[in-house]
Amino acid sequence: MDLPGIVEITPDQPEDLQRAIDIFATSFMEENWFITWLSSLDQFGADRARKQEVMRAYFRGDIEAHAPHHAVWATDDFAAVACGYLASEFQPSSVDDLHKAAFTRYLPELLSEEEQAALDATVRKLEPVSDFSWAPDHAHADHEDGRTDTDDHICFFAWAVDPEHRGSGAFRRLTTPFFDYADLHGINCYLECYSDDLQSLYEHVGFEVVRTLETPGVDIVERCMVRRPRWVPGRA
Repeated sequence: MDLPGIVEITPDQPEDLQRAIDIFATSFMEENWFITWLSSLDQFGADRARKQEVMRAYFRGDIEAHAPHHAVWATDDFAAVACGYLASEFQPSSVDDLHKAAFTRYLPELLSEEEQAALDATVRKLEPVSDFSWAPDHAHADHEDGRTDTDDHICFFAWAVDPEHRGSGAFRRLTTPFFDYADLHGINCYLECYSDDLQSLYEHVGFEVVRTLETPGVDIVERCMVRRPRWVPGRA
């Protein structure tokens, strides 16, 4: 994607990759899925610093796995970062393998066997509210229904604003180039979220909830959201 105003972070930029990892690791400490996941470590007396260490290891694996596939972006001042990709440009051998890398690349060397087992058990518990591969089917259905001209789409699996830049307009500077591209090419954007506040924020920038997932014994609800293009080429 050509996205004026933001920059792609590539594997040959280790310092920039680390900056993105640090922002994601800090911001997602406040995200409900990760709060639930990290709570597995409470029984071992894990404090915030230990959980932050776990988050850095997780996002290091996630960012390094996705960076070769045009999926890591930032504002030029690193006030905000995003993991998002255009489906037609994103051609790994297996999307599932990339996501597994986040858990298997660095965490095993950091965690004790007991910590690893507890976190793995929570991942399994969260599986009913962890559908991160629904977007292609929805984009295809929209195409069949005539709402878009292509199955192509943009999928976001993480974005974050550096805490020091919140309220500065960094989120809009980060997202506007993606949305402009989507509008110009007549394609959907997809994401998931886990809180009322985030849902309201994303609705404010044009997303709508198209499906929710919940399960007994888990307090969080996955909201699957889509932003349809504001203008579709060739249509009045």
